[in-house]
Amino acid sequence: MKPLLARLARQLIRWRLAGSSPASLLALGEGKLLKSFHRAARCSPAYRTLLAEAGIDPALIRTPQDFRDQCPVLDKAMTFKRFGARELLAEDIKTRDLASVLTSSGHGGGGFALGLSTRAQLKDTAFTIDLGLDLAFDTDRRRTLLINCLPMGVTFQSDAVCVANVSVREDMACALVNQVGDLFEQIVLCGDPLFLKKVCDHSQDIGLDWRRHRLNVIVGEETFTESFRDYLAGVLGIDPDDPGSGMIGSSMGVGELGLNLFNETRETVALRRACARDPQLRERLLGPTSASMPVPTFMVYSPLRTSVEILYADDNGNGDLVVTLLDPAVPLPLLRYKTGDRARFVSPAQLKQLADAIAPGYLPPALPIIALHGRSKDQLPGGGHVDTFKEALYGSPEIARQLSGAHRISGAANGLCWQVQAARGAEMNLPELTSRLGQEIAPRLPDTPLTVTCMAYDDFQHDKTIDYERKFVYWLPSEQ
Repeated sequence: MKPLLARLARQLIRWRLAGSSPASLLALGEGKLLKSFHRAARCSPAYRTLLAEAGIDPALIRTPQDFRDQCPVLDKAMTFKRFGARELLAEDIKTRDLASVLTSSGHGGGGFALGLSTRAQLKDTAFTIDLGLDLAFDTDRRRTLLINCLPMGVTFQSDAVCVANVSVREDMACALVNQVGDLFEQIVLCGDPLFLKKVCDHSQDIGLDWRRHRLNVIVGEETFTESFRDYLAGVLGIDPDDPGSGMIGSSMGVGELGLNLFNETRETVALRRACARDPQLRERLLGPTSASMPVPTFMVYSPLRTSVEILYADDNGNGDLVVTLLDPAVPLPLLRYKTGDRARFVSPAQLKQLADAIAPGYLPPALPIIALHGRSKDQLPGGGHVDTFKEALYGSPEIARQLSGAHRISGAANGLCWQVQAARGAEMNLPELTSRLGQEIAPRLPDTPLTVTCMAYDDFQHDKTIDYERKFVYWLPSEQ
């Protein structure tokens, strides 16, 4: 698509979204769901086998509710661990039409899953990415440099912004800001939390003045806390509470399904920050037990691209996140695919009722929202959560500056043990860092016995040489 036509198309989508509601978009998405199912049942050898084993006759799946009530829920073990790529690949996709392969991170265990894209899909990828960037950062109005620091060969295609794929090289990222940043009206920095911490540390070491530029950040790969958002904001010169400032927002993808399936917006960031400040608001929105848990990440999704379910929900509506892609030409049809995350739906009507408590003049997004609680494996014994420790780690920017960002939670005889890696050169401050971290975490877990230790960089044994190419493991249940 030519640049001018693509820009006009994005403006048209913006206009349509402004006049839409979550309910109307969900209804449109429902119309695509059965087409995706019947195509998978017809074209995927692996899915035909799974349906037959479940005793499902595809001809009897006539409504979206039939699909949700009867069809099996898939996961990595049922698909990639059992079937080869030839069985998973839809028969209406030829091998010569495949243009790219993306592996999952392998973080969830059980080996790697694969995401395949065709050449036709890649032609649409740039437009999809550019639409998301424009909705979040007004990239059609501002000349933009996107510095992509994501690992594992994750790259961006764009026809609207200038992209620098530097992977996990903090020196290259900072050099680009220094040398070409002034050519652009804004910079979008993209990476995972642990590496973005390293970029911030390096930039402070070399005296990089981020405030010369309008900065935005896309955070991926894992959940983060509001204290981390505040830490990034303080280094990069961003005000998360000012709509006129740059934005720090998260994006969630699944390697075998696609990038940016869910993302934060300014409205959802405002909602999360309001819930972090006001536990009563959080309880009214998410239920009576929510005040004892970390604030979830509120994210929107396009029901024209994905069908979302929450299964096995508890009394507060929190359950397993299940996704079905609605693309009629996806090479690997993975229907009702369990991502390994915990989430719940957020009611638009409830947001309207609570608007005044969220922010003056607050308007909910046009897209539907989920509250994401992170990976199921991030739940700790006794009801705790890994993000509670992340919140404490960045509770004091002064202390966080002296840490690498890496830490490990493990089971101890009478509670939990929290080992935190200090930054290089902070060895003389270990007793003070240990004390301050203990003060930060204790009020967040008042009923849990804790042992806190801040360790010198080279004495930290858990993934001691962090290469930033792999997701860091903060908690291993097997260590209990």
